[in-house]
Amino acid sequence: MNKVISSVLAASLCLASVGQLQANPTNNKSTAAKKLGLSTGVKWTQQSKEFPLITSYLYQQATQSLKERQLPKTPWLVIMDVDETLLNNSDYNKRLDLTGGSYTSDSWRAWVQEKNATAIPGAIEFVKTVIELGGQLAFVTNRNHLDDGDTWQNLVSVGFPIDAKNTCLTGKRPQDKKAIDHKTIINDKDLRRNEFTSGKATQCWAQDKALKTLWNRDFTLVMQVGDNIEDIAQTTQKNADISKLLQRQAQDILILPNAMYGSWGH
Repeated sequence: MNKVISSVLAASLCLASVGQLQANPTNNKSTAAKKLGLSTGVKWTQQSKEFPLITSYLYQQATQSLKERQLPKTPWLVIMDVDETLLNNSDYNKRLDLTGGSYTSDSWRAWVQEKNATAIPGAIEFVKTVIELGGQLAFVTNRNHLDDGDTWQNLVSVGFPIDAKNTCLTGKRPQDKKAIDHKTIINDKDLRRNEFTSGKATQCWAQDKALKTLWNRDFTLVMQVGDNIEDIAQTTQKNADISKLLQRQAQDILILPNAMYGSWGH
């Protein structure tokens, strides 16, 4: 009898287990879905009070520095990155988090073409100040240069007061990486920075020859702004000297926080 009871109990447990498996499937897909959620970097960027406080404060410091310093009487330039410096792309990263995806050039380009990035807190006011003080702006982005039009439209749509006279934008081109010689061209933005400061950024007047007089001239580089150490000329994660950069912060450089991605993650 005990053997019969044991057999019945065993069978019942098996059936119960099967029913539980059917009601609560534990295949790889559902397990992965349960684990999906926002990464810490995206949460901090989108939900914290610290992020807008810090970026706004840093931009205010840089603005004050510009207003207080002796600006050149000759043409002067501020070079800025775009992503996580002017435009907040955390919704793209949020999308990846919630779908279990990862960065691809195709998904990123689709996001760029949507033109739905928002402004980094403090950035619009800083750009306004540069223009009001008589400076020009060069936006040097690692977005593909084929997407420059979409990037420009996104910037204008969120309120940046830019036009072809005060601002020129250029994305990454094949020659930017090829030009790295580890002497004068250290990272893949150095070539474009050099072109801007020496008045050789031909894309700034390619569509309108009347703009050539504004851009085809030597500029004094007053400030460099970005969220990545490589947004500073001839600087990489490897050679960056924090003690020296700290003395320049909010003076002739400005580094903003980006907890989602960067050259530090490579």
